[in-house]
Amino acid sequence: MTSPVPTPRQFITSLIDSLTSIPTPADPTSSTAPAGANPLKLIPPAYRPLLTTLHALYPLTLLPALDLLDRRLATRIVVNPPYSPQDATSALETETGAETAPGHDNGNQGKKEAATRNPSFYIVRSAQPQHPRRGHTSSETTSSLSYVVRLDAWNCTCAAFAFAAFPREDREKHAYVIDLYSPSRPSTASIEQEGKSLREAEWQFGALSLDGTEGSGIAGVPCCKHLLACVLAERWSGLLGGYVDERVVGREEGAGLVADI
Repeated sequence: MTSPVPTPRQFITSLIDSLTSIPTPADPTSSTAPAGANPLKLIPPAYRPLLTTLHALYPLTLLPALDLLDRRLATRIVVNPPYSPQDATSALETETGAETAPGHDNGNQGKKEAATRNPSFYIVRSAQPQHPRRGHTSSETTSSLSYVVRLDAWNCTCAAFAFAAFPREDREKHAYVIDLYSPSRPSTASIEQEGKSLREAEWQFGALSLDGTEGSGIAGVPCCKHLLACVLAERWSGLLGGYVDERVVGREEGAGLVADI
């Protein structure tokens, strides 16, 4: 009995999950590594077809995504919730009474726990500097643009993602209509239940979006170089996670970072 053919979403999910099984050095970004060394060259030849396959699926996206990581243009923003009195008391007890065990780094461990526990998003700076326009000073326009990437919502604020999510051929064949009074429109409760089941499920390429799922009517999953770069850094953290800076902020500062873009 032949197994069913996986959907593009399932296939890319399996492909990216397979990247984490590639044996990599302990710290490819350590100071002992040669300057300008390419960590992808450290991949054993037996596993390189995985990257070749990913490049065949995204021939115009993979290399620019890796270039963004190589230039360290992506920053992971972890939003901390406001501290309660209980949190302040426990933090004070930890500072005064707890001792750090040998061989452990509480700072790095705290960052990892905060990244897992708290909501986060990415800010990715554009690799292309903006040229000055007439009527603007060079200092106002030469700074690169920045985009907000949210992996859980599967969204990027760049124009390339918008065109990938709504390709021209689909817009010409099927007009995008929002019918608020359609009797077939799912209820709010069913939408919330579906979103909860998706959050509880294992990670998929496309995250909470329904693109590429069975019955969605959409064959593929939209993606851009900024989104792919963040996915690779998040899922393949053993090799590419060190190329992303991390910044822990409060809710107000996180909102301000998004508002400035």
